[in-house]
Amino acid sequence: MARGILRGGLAGGLLAVAFSILGVIPIFGFFAFPLRILAWAFGGYLAARLAIGAGVRTGGVAAGMVAGVMAGLMDGVANIALAPLAFKLADGQIEGLILLPQPIIDFFLSMGVDISQMNTVGGSIFFATLFCGGAWLFGGIVGMLGGGVAQALAE
Repeated sequence: MARGILRGGLAGGLLAVAFSILGVIPIFGFFAFPLRILAWAFGGYLAARLAIGAGVRTGGVAAGMVAGVMAGLMDGVANIALAPLAFKLADGQIEGLILLPQPIIDFFLSMGVDISQMNTVGGSIFFATLFCGGAWLFGGIVGMLGGGVAQALAE
């Protein structure tokens, strides 16, 4: 089961990283995010299928969750590494910062941080790190769904 989790997590993670690299190009960023979510689900599905193929009758959902966490973490770390390049190619990120929900903008303002001052390479790395913190959690949930599909198809 561990081998299936590792293979599924690496496959989903590498696919998600490839889509993250594609997402650095500003016009493709809109399409890259849903493809990354599908890559996390694919990692969970693959991990569960490999675990089931190895003789594990139950646990496809758990295998998918762990593989999804791995894929989400790999994707998040890749986004941190790609954040300065994405910032330079997009010629800043102030347009994206203005589109943040008002409670988030108010949170930064209450801390004394002007949102327009986050329009730097450091700000893009900061937001990529925040995304990484949520990507592995969301990746686990999506991978668990992929593992559940594989478990259901095996029965």
